[in-house]
Amino acid sequence: MKRKIFLSFRPEFFRPILYNMKMYEYRKRFCDEPTTAYLYLSAPVQEVIGIMELGKPIHTAEKIDDYNKGSIIYDRIKNCLKNGEKFAIPIESLQLFKQPISINKIKEIDSHFNVPQCYLNIQNFPAVYEYLEEQELYNKEYINSHSKLYEDNFCMTCKEMEMTEEFKLKDIEYTKNKKYDIIKAGYITRRSK
Repeated sequence: MKRKIFLSFRPEFFRPILYNMKMYEYRKRFCDEPTTAYLYLSAPVQEVIGIMELGKPIHTAEKIDDYNKGSIIYDRIKNCLKNGEKFAIPIESLQLFKQPISINKIKEIDSHFNVPQCYLNIQNFPAVYEYLEEQELYNKEYINSHSKLYEDNFCMTCKEMEMTEEFKLKDIEYTKNKKYDIIKAGYITRRSK
């Protein structure tokens, strides 16, 4: 059984995950095993919005020697390491709650719960964990196999992704879909006139 965690995430970096463009999450520290993550978008959103299935983390330092110096992927890995991002965690799937849960609701359930800067073992807070497990979910947005390294995406920044035509097209598509109005991240909820 996968370890269950509560994962804090900055809302401005969420759209590439929702759009299935970001195949890896990068962290300075992380557990060294596959996990099921309850995804919490930090301020100003402050809501748990769904579940991400994450694969076994890849140590970015172990990948740099696989590529020629000066290649795009080599430079991206080098930049990750420079930023202290030691782990590339494969994003296997994303599933959204039909109704996001505010941090205030979670603190009502367990007043000792504090949002972590990175992640925490959610099963250490059994009442919160049970509540999250009971939530109604949409079908998975996508499933990624990660049977091989997604080289064209590995160590790519969200800013790089946002510059692509694919991102711009998906942004238009998702902002027009009422299903995503529940997500208060960036301008996903903005309506095109």
